[in-house]
Amino acid sequence: IESPIEVSLAEAYKGATRVLELAEADGTTRHLEVKIPPGVDDGSRIRIAGQGEQGTAGRGDIYLVVQVIPHPQFTREGIHLRTRIEVPLAVAMLGGEVPVPTPDGRKLMLRIPAGTANGSVLRLRGQGMPHLGQPDKRGDLFAEVSVVLPTHLNEEQRRLFEAFARSIGYTAQSKSA
Repeated sequence: IESPIEVSLAEAYKGATRVLELAEADGTTRHLEVKIPPGVDDGSRIRIAGQGEQGTAGRGDIYLVVQVIPHPQFTREGIHLRTRIEVPLAVAMLGGEVPVPTPDGRKLMLRIPAGTANGSVLRLRGQGMPHLGQPDKRGDLFAEVSVVLPTHLNEEQRRLFEAFARSIGYTAQSKSA
């Protein structure tokens, strides 16, 4: 028997246990606890030996075909993950650290080098998806930088920013406030 099973990216990241309800030929139902191993991907097949339909040689096997539900914050590329992080302008210019979420809810601190440009991609080694069957081995988590500009400058901030712009040779001036 083959049956589809949907799992979240967090479940594929950490592994999970599910309880399945199986209908028997006599109309009864039975419950079966199934382990979802870390690292499963779309199309992965999980074999549950001896739990399928009754045949002349005993019960057959059940195969669960995994479908990983898309995540709003992460994109999976094999064993690697991609996400987008917001970095304040000052941190992008001067350097610092920002938190990066993981699919299991942890927050990792990522060092942002001074002068990091919008669209730069930074890597967190070993924080991606686990290899199926080898959960100690992991891919990488890639974080694409989205520099967040201030939406309003007070007079002092504007004066300082204009002085900075002049100091780096930027001469175009906007007279709007």
